[in-house]
Amino acid sequence: MNSSTYFWLPTAELSPTEWLERHQAARLSFSGPRDTRIPTYLPHLVKELCSLRSSLELLRWNYPSGSEKLQPFCRTLLQDDASGVPESERQALARLVGRGLARVDWRELDILEMILSCLKELVNPETNAGAAGWERTALGEELDALTRLRGQDRPAYERAVHGLISEARASFIGLNWAFQYLRGIPARRARLDNEALGLLIGALRLILGLNLEEALVVEMALADPASVWSGMHGEAQQRWQQQGISVPLKPFEKASLFLLEGLPLEDSGHAGFVRYLCEHEDAYRRLLSGCYAAPAVQFSRLLEEMERYNRLPENAARRVWYDDEEQWVFMAALLLRPDAVAAIVDRERHKDIYLVISGLGPKAYLPRTLHEVQNIFGYITPEAFQQVVACLQLDPVDVIRVIASYKQYSADPGGDIIIYICKGTACFLRGQPELSRKLSVEIQAEEGELGCHGIQFVEMDCFGVCHLAPVVKTRDTFLGKQRADDIPGLLEQLRKGPSYENRVMFLDRIRRMLAPGHRSEPLESMRIVELIEDGPGPQPLPDVRGQTLAVDSTGQVHARENGASQPLGRLLPEALVFGYATPDGQTRWGGAILDEAGQLKAMVNYPAPHLHRDLAATVKPRAFVDQGGVWVERVDGALRIGTYNANTAIVQSDAGTYRLVRLSGPPSQALPERERGLAAEGAVGSGSDHAEFVRRQDRLVLGFAAGTDPDEIQSYLEQGGYEAVYRVLGQRGEPAWEPQVVIQEVSRARLRGRGGAGFPTGRKWEGMRRAQCTVEPDDHNQDDLKLIVANGDEGDPGAFMDRTLIQERPHQVIEGMILAAVAVGARYGVIYVRKEYEDAVRRLEHALFQSRRRGFLGENIFGIEGLHFDIDIRLGAGAFVAGEKRAIMRAIEGEPAEPTLNAVSNTVRGLWGKPTLLNNVETFANVPVIIQRGGEWYARQGTERSGGSKIFSVAGIVNQTGLVEARFGRTLNDIIAISGGIQQGKVLAGVQIGGPSGAILSLTGVRSYLLHTPLDFDAFDQVGAMLGSGGLVFIGEDDDVVRLARHFTDWLAEESCGQCPPCLQGTVSLGRTLDTILHGEGLSEHIHALWAKSDAIKAGSQCGLGMTAANPVTSALRFFPQSFLWYLLVNPRMDRLELFAGLEALRLLTRENIERVVARRRQIIGYTFTLRRHLLRYLVSELGRLDRYRAPRERQSEHLLELLQVTSHEVGVRDVHLECSLEDMEQHHLVLGDMIYDPAVAVPTG
Repeated sequence: MNSSTYFWLPTAELSPTEWLERHQAARLSFSGPRDTRIPTYLPHLVKELCSLRSSLELLRWNYPSGSEKLQPFCRTLLQDDASGVPESERQALARLVGRGLARVDWRELDILEMILSCLKELVNPETNAGAAGWERTALGEELDALTRLRGQDRPAYERAVHGLISEARASFIGLNWAFQYLRGIPARRARLDNEALGLLIGALRLILGLNLEEALVVEMALADPASVWSGMHGEAQQRWQQQGISVPLKPFEKASLFLLEGLPLEDSGHAGFVRYLCEHEDAYRRLLSGCYAAPAVQFSRLLEEMERYNRLPENAARRVWYDDEEQWVFMAALLLRPDAVAAIVDRERHKDIYLVISGLGPKAYLPRTLHEVQNIFGYITPEAFQQVVACLQLDPVDVIRVIASYKQYSADPGGDIIIYICKGTACFLRGQPELSRKLSVEIQAEEGELGCHGIQFVEMDCFGVCHLAPVVKTRDTFLGKQRADDIPGLLEQLRKGPSYENRVMFLDRIRRMLAPGHRSEPLESMRIVELIEDGPGPQPLPDVRGQTLAVDSTGQVHARENGASQPLGRLLPEALVFGYATPDGQTRWGGAILDEAGQLKAMVNYPAPHLHRDLAATVKPRAFVDQGGVWVERVDGALRIGTYNANTAIVQSDAGTYRLVRLSGPPSQALPERERGLAAEGAVGSGSDHAEFVRRQDRLVLGFAAGTDPDEIQSYLEQGGYEAVYRVLGQRGEPAWEPQVVIQEVSRARLRGRGGAGFPTGRKWEGMRRAQCTVEPDDHNQDDLKLIVANGDEGDPGAFMDRTLIQERPHQVIEGMILAAVAVGARYGVIYVRKEYEDAVRRLEHALFQSRRRGFLGENIFGIEGLHFDIDIRLGAGAFVAGEKRAIMRAIEGEPAEPTLNAVSNTVRGLWGKPTLLNNVETFANVPVIIQRGGEWYARQGTERSGGSKIFSVAGIVNQTGLVEARFGRTLNDIIAISGGIQQGKVLAGVQIGGPSGAILSLTGVRSYLLHTPLDFDAFDQVGAMLGSGGLVFIGEDDDVVRLARHFTDWLAEESCGQCPPCLQGTVSLGRTLDTILHGEGLSEHIHALWAKSDAIKAGSQCGLGMTAANPVTSALRFFPQSFLWYLLVNPRMDRLELFAGLEALRLLTRENIERVVARRRQIIGYTFTLRRHLLRYLVSELGRLDRYRAPRERQSEHLLELLQVTSHEVGVRDVHLECSLEDMEQHHLVLGDMIYDPAVAVPTG
């Protein structure tokens, strides 16, 4: 093949001159953008971007990353005066090549921004003498326009960026040339048939550098497109390997999809549908998920996607439908691509971390591979599993063990619609069980099972948005503060999608989907019936009856006829149109113009003297649709002003007048329904209330570089970001710090680990600095290096500190890790993050790549020769035990998340056998503050043993939930005050602190001193609790503590790794005993059993998580005995003796022996139980409170007095005693044994 014609094909020795010539050929082959997300005013920018991206990919094909030939290529390019390209332009291109090919794992967004930077150099007269000329001037104006769009309309800018990236990918390796080749075929085809498939296969062969003379295997492609692609790729690989060149997979992952759009077909709906798949990754993945399925399944998914496409208003002018044969051809063409799993593994294999830490086995690729497989297929299908095993060459048993070890990996088919319900502590207390029960009834399936209409609901641990509790997540959308009554409507919308029968919503959806400068195609199905103006206009109304409509990106509505267009006005989507009767019996049309809050702003074409006073008021009336009518909510009641009409829109002309545009179609009263959902809100918040909330806090960490845009590294730098690193490296006019000096400053600050254990950070870092790497013969990597792991998994339900730091302060975490790397001599870092935090992970990944482009990560960071450090992200898969120090290492390594018993310290042999520093992300976020402000200053902000501040995630019954940062030494009472106090109508009862492994503490009565206990690791250890990672869920009197403890036993049993039977079986057994109590069958021996089982769990568990697994139950027993007593009193078999036995089990009374002396020997003949009067007063009071919130039944406070044989006026006056003989006790135990049916409860025999 002629390389001058086929300019995208590699050669063994590609010279800079030839590359520049090919780049020019790529520019000439570009015919214009096809992506509808790109604004129309960027034609030159798109052309230059796509041609440069294609030319970079050609170089990558010739010179893989790390190739020794790339640097000589750049030097020759700079010296190539004979090329005719100005030197300044060659310098800019050489810098682009050097940066763009420095790594294989750059994101397309990073390469796009590098190209934009290069183009800005090329159009700048100060840096490029050849920047003059109309084309370069136009390019400069377009670059400025893109920058303005970023500041004016961020969502439109982000859509445009995604469009530019997609357009650039569609120009890879000759794809644009092949597209034009297909479009240039003069004969248009009426159908998508075998001949069209043959054309597409031929275009793919040309791109791969293969000849067309060989027989095209169309029939084979219809039967097995994967084999045809594999054959073509193998043929190309064999050809190019002779020249030492390997054929990459990435450029071909969507090649057939991009070419499908170019097939010469008469039906415009086909090109529209393919363009929809190109621009909607979720739609493409839904079709790709059938790649291993039977043809019937593939066609079913294609039909569903076509129906989804045809429902959308923006596609109304280009609807699509394929017959059976066309469906077969379409799916065959779509799947002419690299194997889905092989492509995932190939992308993972080329990540930078595996080049630096070479030799790592395929298990290191496994976690991310499984995540990606599940993202595409919804679950790990048998076929995908086989491909994973084959591509990674792993033992199937090992892969199965990993899948089984994590909750979020599933080998069971998932629903077409999956609803996630948070079951974290805050959501559980605010009504999550009711949501789950309602969902179960509606879809007729239990949690995790497949229900009606292909709907499945899954309970998740915590999304980290506790301030929205209870939370439901659908796709990428969080729905906060949901009620059971909301579930049917949610299911209806998810199943059917938003209804666009309302013509105003139909037009508004089209407007929102248009990129700047675009206009919709004429809508043949929507014609103008009548145009009505409110009052006399400045000129006669145009006669537009019968004309079609079009909408542009500004919301301007146009009447279209025979190619001519006439603007009518800007669409007002917040308007309601209604019909009303005039005094003479005629029907006229009027409208109500509303603001965003639904309040009435103006009336259109409606005589409303009775509303003049309402419209003139400061607080205007609300207008709404109900029972087919439009109503205005006035002070004296709701007023019906007409019959709602959904076939009429209101527009505002350039002159400011309102116009009613009546549209064709059957009469409709469809409500103005919008797509539901909230963007995932962070816990940082905004607004005046939030400002006061922040002012009350001690924001040492969250206040560092405050006000920065987390998406922009420049914003962080302007606020003093990375100054600590510059200072430590000696780049701010002072000598560079020695590593031990950094550690001394951290030690001086008294910084303690924020992950929960509170271990002194300086001591840990010093141990890591002194550690020596010991390389064993069987280690995969034989290099002498150290690693860092930042734990952001945050497995505690109700904790969202890590999520917010990662999402709102990503560069602060990165800066802290860089400082740690300088101090301990680490080469690479890994941030382990929960997969549920998808939005936070995307932002963190963006921050990492920005730091790499700035030279803050990678090789020779901050310009220091020989200083290398980089960071990778690893996603958790729902294993709480992965927070354990060894389990997290195993999780990153691709092993089951299990603690290693009697393992050596991570600073000796940690991740991949290297000395590894493990800290929480919050710990790292504190380090830049310490270096900038000084360790002594930081230490003064805290207590004697804990310096600085702690970030708490506050949820529950306080007025303002979210993150609260408070100095060590502050109290829970301070936290409540900072959070605006307790909600009106609620009464504080306690707090769940430190997550499931922490404690449920009472904060009232004799325990009120805990409200004033200093928040400090040591102080809370002394009261039988622990600060943990910092989750605080304040609970009220109406919250059931026993049910909360039961909730935690389920969660802990589910999270147990199973290595220690006391942990796994013990938590299950605790749950069974609590169930007995909750069902009203509890007795004293069940309380004794809870204590005994808790002791057994602690004694028999090997890791810290197992040792604290019983904490929720034991703390509830200690701090809320009245809640357990209330359930014991519900038992109808409760008698006086059993009551005293229960009080003894709850440790609320004392027992003394009754003795007699026989033959000079003491002999026990019975017992005396004594309930002190102050405890009786306390119990009656507490039970009385509980009675107010329980279901109507006998008041247990009265039942208690009845069993004690005490009158109400005697409460608190005297102690209550019970004496019983040994015979009475023996008889009681015999009766007790008949009552108890829990086999785990041992009843004394007497």
